[in-house]
Amino acid sequence: MTWLTDILGAVVSPITEVVKGYQARKTLKVEQLDKILTREHELNIKKIDVNMELAKSGMKIEANWDTTAQKQMTLSWKDEWFVGLFSIPLILAFFPEYQGIVLKGFEVLAKTPDWYMWLVIGIVSATFGLRWMFGKIKLKGS
Repeated sequence: MTWLTDILGAVVSPITEVVKGYQARKTLKVEQLDKILTREHELNIKKIDVNMELAKSGMKIEANWDTTAQKQMTLSWKDEWFVGLFSIPLILAFFPEYQGIVLKGFEVLAKTPDWYMWLVIGIVSATFGLRWMFGKIKLKGS
């Protein structure tokens, strides 16, 4: 019976070696894929962390800019001038003889180009330290 075992061993042994080699290659491929996926995951987490830090930094810069603008208001007359300018139509709207003029003025302003309205909004936002509002305002046609 040993001769039968020897013959079967001689036939089966090469097949076993091929299967073992195939398994080893598959295992190696899976391990490499796992390493790649792990690295990609780590890279994505690092990208998210960097983006979060940049966003926080940007928020700090904008907050500092707005705070500085508000502090400079104490040394400037622009804020009083804008408050007075924007109060004129508000006050005149309460007097019947001026209501038509106020409405006509707003009708004319509604026809101004977008670039001009954005310019006014930008100036007022920077003056009052409200730049954060600038991106949230939508004009006609937006």
